[in-house]
This record gives sequence, structure tokens and C-alpha cells, in this order.
Amino acid sequence: MPLSDIVAVSGLLLTLTTFMFNLAWPKLNEALSLDQYQSGVQARKRNREKVRDVFFGCALPLTCAFAALFYVNLPAAVQIIRSSRLDFWDFDVDRTLYVMVVTAVLVFALFNAGLTLNLLKKWRRMR
Repeated sequence: MPLSDIVAVSGLLLTLTTFMFNLAWPKLNEALSLDQYQSGVQARKRNREKVRDVFFGCALPLTCAFAALFYVNLPAAVQIIRSSRLDFWDFDVDRTLYVMVVTAVLVFALFNAGLTLNLLKKWRRMR
């Protein structure tokens, strides 16, 4: 499979996971902004359940998707970086784009991992 096809598939998968993240962002943001010191047993229980549901329904699956996408693409990116030389004017666009896509996936995976950890901390504090 040519590298341009791999770049296209990786870009498509990155687009799809980013689209899923954009759909989940309002729920993630709402769960992160819930008050953990709310008065009333029922209100605290409802908030705890909402945070749990967002953690398992949005944050964890998105983190796993971005991490798996990064893991699958990492060996090829490392091979490209190892076999390439740094040249600012004469570089292979396909290889450069592929490494940039893998780097973007890493950034999204780390960002989602941070959100997931924050939700987990919030859920534990609400107990």
C-alpha cells in the first residue's frame, strides 16, 4: 500500500474521531463543570451518575480510539523519521504529512486522556 493511501486513511480516521469528539464535547464540558459540593443527596447522586455516564460513554471510548489510532500509525511514523533527513526545501510531502497526522493524533490522545483523568477524579470526589 503506497504511503499516500495510508496518509489518506489515517486522515479520514482522524477526521472521524475528531468529529466524534466534537459531538461529545458539550457532554464532556457539562460533566466537568458540575458542582461536586451540591446540597441534597439526590442532586449529588444525579451529578455522580451523569459524570459516570459521560466518563464511560464519551471520554473513555474517545481516548481509546485516539490512542489506538496513534498506536497503529506509530511504527510507520518512526520508520519515516529514522530513514529521513532534515531538509527544509527538498522534502517528501506525503511522508511529512503522515508524520504530522500522527503527531496530531498524539495531541488528541493526550488531550482526551487529560479529560478522562479529570472526569475520573471528579467522579471519585463525588462519592
